[in-house]
Amino acid sequence: MSTRGMTASRPLHIGYLVQQFPPEVGAGPARVTEMALRWQEQGARVTVITGMPNRPEGRIHPAYRGKLFMQEEHEGIRVLRSWLYASPKHGFARTLVNNTTFMVTSGLHALARGGGLDVLVASSPPWFPHLTGTLVHALKRVPLVLEVRDLWPDYLAGMGTVKSKAAMRGIFAAERAMLRRAEHVVVVTESFRQRVIEKGTAPERVDVISNGVDLSLYYASSEAPPIDAMRRAEGELVVGYLGNFGGAQDLGSVLEAAALLELADPRIRVVLAGEGTAADQVLARARELGLSRTSIHPPIPKTQTRAFYNACDVCLVPLANFPILQETIPSKIFEVMACERPVVASVGGEGARVVQESGGGLVAPPGDPRGIADAVLRLLATPAVERAAMGAAGREYVGRHFARETLAARYLEILRGVASRPVGGTPVPRPA
Repeated sequence: MSTRGMTASRPLHIGYLVQQFPPEVGAGPARVTEMALRWQEQGARVTVITGMPNRPEGRIHPAYRGKLFMQEEHEGIRVLRSWLYASPKHGFARTLVNNTTFMVTSGLHALARGGGLDVLVASSPPWFPHLTGTLVHALKRVPLVLEVRDLWPDYLAGMGTVKSKAAMRGIFAAERAMLRRAEHVVVVTESFRQRVIEKGTAPERVDVISNGVDLSLYYASSEAPPIDAMRRAEGELVVGYLGNFGGAQDLGSVLEAAALLELADPRIRVVLAGEGTAADQVLARARELGLSRTSIHPPIPKTQTRAFYNACDVCLVPLANFPILQETIPSKIFEVMACERPVVASVGGEGARVVQESGGGLVAPPGDPRGIADAVLRLLATPAVERAAMGAAGREYVGRHFARETLAARYLEILRGVASRPVGGTPVPRPA
């Protein structure tokens, strides 16, 4: 394994294996891009190994069609792209094919053109880049860091997605083997760290680098709303949700809360924007409820997310009522707070703690439409000056604890430590 990255003559070369990357949007692409850019500012070199962009439409974007592999540059980052199966139709089977085709093609691309890496970060979700990263680690002897942004095997078990006990035993066994083999593991919450340790990983090999926010991109502004339905008339109030339409978000409860809000106050309008595997069910449920002042819209570009949040009086961040989901902190909480907007977070665990500690919003029980509606009504009944103070408190809190620049510096310290020792060597000391 080369340690040239630790010399003055050559920068540390970091490989980042992740399925989604800009122009795709979401928490994963944002984390990778913002980390990589800051690492390069601090003297490292980054190669991202990713798929052909295909979200949100479920079709490979026109400029990338008909290609098996390609190389390009994104804001100075070298990007190696690989073909994967994409479909506008949703469902577990199609998602599995999408993930496994990327696993195969990205592995081939990394082996063929990923030379000279000093350390490789393999990021989930989806889970399959961990398999690819472990293979590349074994064949090229490059130190491996597994980045765990969700506990996919635990989700499958907790949500009952995979019924076969034998299949789940195999998945958990593979997960434990990969965690043991990696030089280091980076997780996004303290709850995840404890779970990874319980799976047999030595505590000194696991660090928390939480999701965060780029404060230079997210802040209070008076931009025009990105969706016409958010252009309010005099006295109207806008409640917004922006993000994934999936089972984990339990948007059915949000729609039921919207029905209660429509009955409680005719001034309130609810706007949802996004896409995902549950999009058809969300639309169908909205029709069933006969909502008249609630609208559902396609996803918007990342460049318009700040304007979306700032067009809201209150922003919603929901999670379904599954215990495993309550160990996550949805990254949009940080974005909303950075924009100084009050948040109603229908979450538990660490996410609830963040909102409560910050003073930047209210917490409602997961999966509780009445609780969500009551929290929204409490915020909207709060004088505007007090809501503004709540927003300011939220931004100050995330700036102190979740600024991407600080998190990236801590992460780079870990990667330099991993790259400086032989594969399988003594663990890197945990940064303070």
